[in-house]
Amino acid sequence: MAQSGDPSRPLNTTELKGREPERVSDGDLLRTLLSSSADYIYFKDLHSRFIHASSAMATLFHCHSVDDLIGKTDHDFFAGEHAQQALADEQEIIRTGLPVVGRVEKEAHPDGRVTWALSSKMPLRNSRGETIGTFGISKDITALKETEEQLEKVHRQLVTVSREAGMAEIATNVLHNVGNVLNSVVVSTGLIGSRLRESKTKGFVDAMRLMDEHRADLGDFLSKDERGKRLPDYLQKLVAILTAERTYLLEELESLNKGLDHIRDIVTTQQSYARAPTSVLEPLLISDLLEDALRMNIGSLARRDVSVVKHWPNVPEALLDKHLLLQIIVNLVANALQAMEPVTDRPRRLTLHAERLGTLIRVEVEDNGEGITPENLARLFTHGFTTRKTGHGFGLHSCALAATAMGATLRAHSDGPSRGARFTLDLPYKAP
Repeated sequence: MAQSGDPSRPLNTTELKGREPERVSDGDLLRTLLSSSADYIYFKDLHSRFIHASSAMATLFHCHSVDDLIGKTDHDFFAGEHAQQALADEQEIIRTGLPVVGRVEKEAHPDGRVTWALSSKMPLRNSRGETIGTFGISKDITALKETEEQLEKVHRQLVTVSREAGMAEIATNVLHNVGNVLNSVVVSTGLIGSRLRESKTKGFVDAMRLMDEHRADLGDFLSKDERGKRLPDYLQKLVAILTAERTYLLEELESLNKGLDHIRDIVTTQQSYARAPTSVLEPLLISDLLEDALRMNIGSLARRDVSVVKHWPNVPEALLDKHLLLQIIVNLVANALQAMEPVTDRPRRLTLHAERLGTLIRVEVEDNGEGITPENLARLFTHGFTTRKTGHGFGLHSCALAATAMGATLRAHSDGPSRGARFTLDLPYKAP
């Protein structure tokens, strides 16, 4: 049963009985809410001057406290064009009484910075229903917009590199490897978009509207009216939900940025193939790269309902080429997932194994998929060879090239059709 104050339920449906609730003043309630929320909350008068705001709003404008905002307008903090647009929007809300919900706004600052926000604005009314100003809430989505711009930039770079390289193999390797990584980028972008569309900021707007309706008798409303009694708990839980929502979005953005970084590194690596087959080494744990490869293919893992078995006990840190090695592992994992696509008579299982063997580090990627025939096994790493209708025959060939560039060896084994396959990468171990 949902508890009193649950933001997921309407405010006018739950009955509270028993103990007399503590009285909560208008000032205490607002101070708690505005100091706790990570979003930008503000109240303005009929002339679009700030009359109250959240602590996060003051921090955004580099003010020492909220009091520094009182009496000022957007023209004191934003560049002229954006401030003028905000003023026009607020005056339109005051004139019509119609809210603006879920608008994406570009914010230009006097120092040249540009930020982005997801904003909702409402008319602010007194107890007689007269409009006395506006109030709103904004969520910072600058990181998401920058990520979208970065993705577009990488896409343009990819097209340029493909055109200028002059080698079909390099161009197709870039497209193939970036395609693998883009799966996770698309998943993260979809999750972020879905969470933003389902944001609980509307609950805050509803709560503020309810308070606004009882501005003249807020004390009695909070202590005597059944909806008012639930309002403090509701707002407290709403703050927790919005904070968790912000944390979730930041985590997805971090995942998104990792994917974009890898795309950029693939492009750079492929450019280096055209110049010189050199390798850049850095101290790494092979376990971290294996985890990253799984994350890059997380969409395919979930879609195919594949269980993952991990086994890499105490493999020491070694000098490795991060991007070439990750390129190989991501391709091998993606290839294994495709091999398990036709399997319907048993659970699909992917096994990742890594260990140090003297002067080598061995990495194995094994699946229980459709297997490989002996005649195909001999041609597996040949340029252009593929057994799939939609395949290009460049993925495993690019893996072999990357292994050669690192002084490693890559081989495949299968006991035949329907018996799965195992790919083994032997890397020279170099201590940091």
